[in-house]
Amino acid sequence: MRRQQGRVGLVAASLMWLMATGANADVTIEQSASILVFPKVIADGTRDTIIQITNTSNSMVHAHCFYVNGAPSDPEDPTSTPLWLEIDFDIWLTKQQPTHWVVSQGRTEEADDEVCRLFPTPNYDCNGAGFDPGRVPPQGPDFTGELKCIEVDASGAPLPGNHLKGEATIITIETGDVAKYNAIGVLGLETNDSDPVLCLGGDEPTDECPLGAEYNACPDTWILNHAVDEGEDIVLGEGSSVETSIYVVPCEQNFEEQFPESVVIQFAVTDEFESTFSASTTVTCWAELQLSEISNVFEAPPFGPLDRNFVQTRMRPSRGTDSGFMVVACETHNPPMGSIAAPASAAMNLHVEGQRSGPDLITIPAEQIGQGG
Repeated sequence: MRRQQGRVGLVAASLMWLMATGANADVTIEQSASILVFPKVIADGTRDTIIQITNTSNSMVHAHCFYVNGAPSDPEDPTSTPLWLEIDFDIWLTKQQPTHWVVSQGRTEEADDEVCRLFPTPNYDCNGAGFDPGRVPPQGPDFTGELKCIEVDASGAPLPGNHLKGEATIITIETGDVAKYNAIGVLGLETNDSDPVLCLGGDEPTDECPLGAEYNACPDTWILNHAVDEGEDIVLGEGSSVETSIYVVPCEQNFEEQFPESVVIQFAVTDEFESTFSASTTVTCWAELQLSEISNVFEAPPFGPLDRNFVQTRMRPSRGTDSGFMVVACETHNPPMGSIAAPASAAMNLHVEGQRSGPDLITIPAEQIGQGG
């Protein structure tokens, strides 16, 4: 959660109170979970990502992870069909063990990793320090997509252990700017039957989910408080601007057939004057979307409506959509033209409200189960 700057008025404060007291969905950024979703993972030559995952239990934990590259199939056309290229790997974490890696570099299994230290001689070239969790394949130089890690047992079967917690740090290589967010965690339930179909939510048993929900559901609504897009930064002053982007991945995914899922997202945008506007967009596989590219209802005047500074955006899947979605946001503050300062960014986890009736299905390769970590 970020602290709003400036006065947004009594109405905006009321909106935030309603948001804080509304019903909660069953995803978490604070508790350990059985599924970790990192919706924003970038390794494209200009940005890179550091992934951190921790085993919070007092026993060894296994996880099967999937990178999904959602970069455009035609690099010259950002609107072209996403690649949906999947690469999977396994990690093993001893009790209470944290681990990390840089996405562009991955991680190898070596006993002579450099040790991080400050004294007597500083050593900062120590990316592979600590116990190796297993080989993590490097990604890039054109990776823009997500990472998903699923807790499994030693045979590779899904396990509702709720022992994983994660964070991601996005680095802008040229300027050194960093932005960090928490992985979205989905808690596992004791009804998990350890088959290749993972059932997120679901009110009733189905053919795919004979025991009903195996994991908590995806949220029904995601809530973001933000400055209007391309509006003036009230701290940096005249000539500055603020841009907000969202990073979206559908909840439903089929890693067995590698078929990209689509979701229609509906937006309800309310400003401090209680004016409400709507918009929608479709996301297939993965998307990085600046809000002003979706609709001018997110923009500051003269392109957007009215004279407003801050808005609350509520996002939910269309009622006719088969999948929910996961999302994080990033706000970029651009200094005035001619300033020696570089743009600064802040990644944000969103608030959630309600839960989908589901189920949203994640299907993993059947041959993985029984092969072991």
